[in-house]
Amino acid sequence: MIIPNLASRPFLNTRPVWVVAAAAGLVALILIGFNLRFYLVSNRTMGSRLERRDELRAQHAVLEEEVRSDVAALAKVPWRSLRSRVEATNLILNEHAFSWVQMLDDIGRVLPWDVRMTKISPKVEPGNATLSIGVLAQTRPSLLEFLDNLVDDPSFSEPTPASETTPEESGLGYLMTLRVSYHPGGEAP
Repeated sequence: MIIPNLASRPFLNTRPVWVVAAAAGLVALILIGFNLRFYLVSNRTMGSRLERRDELRAQHAVLEEEVRSDVAALAKVPWRSLRSRVEATNLILNEHAFSWVQMLDDIGRVLPWDVRMTKISPKVEPGNATLSIGVLAQTRPSLLEFLDNLVDDPSFSEPTPASETTPEESGLGYLMTLRVSYHPGGEAP
């Protein structure tokens, strides 16, 4: 019987390789398990986020349609005529906010006893008014006193005579038309 030569087939120690391979396989299985768990957890949260995204897209589509319809409605608005209507409305509101009683009281304060107001027509603007006033005076000094009172009073500024008629021309007395800026609050800006 021939005994095989043990030296021709040396003994190989493969146990460490198998241990390392088994440990690597075990670590791989653990990592695969963690990966699977993270995948499932992230898909659960991702599902709610995807639902929220779909809801937001639907809301965006609804809002986009509303904006389109609003833009179409605004395109039909007659802006030029609307602007003039708004300005006319603002003018009316300014005139209604204007206190006629206060204005007449302020004019009465500066009007001398022998000067009579024959006409008044205000042009109302925000914060002030331009008054066109017609007066009749018995004497020229009382007419000049009226102009001085307008200059001195803080509710009035820039009195500018437009015309003057003497008693010989009018047959009544001294007639004067003038323009003056009126500031309802008192002081001129």
